[in-house]
Amino acid sequence: MTRRLSYTLACTLLGLALGCVPAFLHGPTHEKWDYFHLDGTKIVAGWYFARMSIGLLVGITTVPAAWWLRGPLCGVLAMLPLGVVALGNPLCGPP
Repeated sequence: MTRRLSYTLACTLLGLALGCVPAFLHGPTHEKWDYFHLDGTKIVAGWYFARMSIGLLVGITTVPAAWWLRGPLCGVLAMLPLGVVALGNPLCGPP
C-alpha cells in the first residue's frame, strides 16, 4: 500500500510540475474568450487544471498496466472535452 501511495504521489507531483510548462510556452490565451464577453481567465483555468490533473489520473489508474500507455490515454481523456469546447470558438485554431 505504501508503494502504491508513493507512486501516486510521485505521479501527482510530476503532473503538477509538468502541467505548468505549457503556460510558459503557449496558450490557450484568455483573449480568445474575452472577445465573446466571457471571463477568459476562468475558462483557460480549466485547461491548466486538466493538464495538471493528468499525473494524478495516471497515478490512480491501473488499466492498462503499462504506465506509458496510461499516460497518453489519461491525457486524451482529460483534454478531449476541452478540445471540443475549443472547436466551438472560431478564434481557436488556424485562421
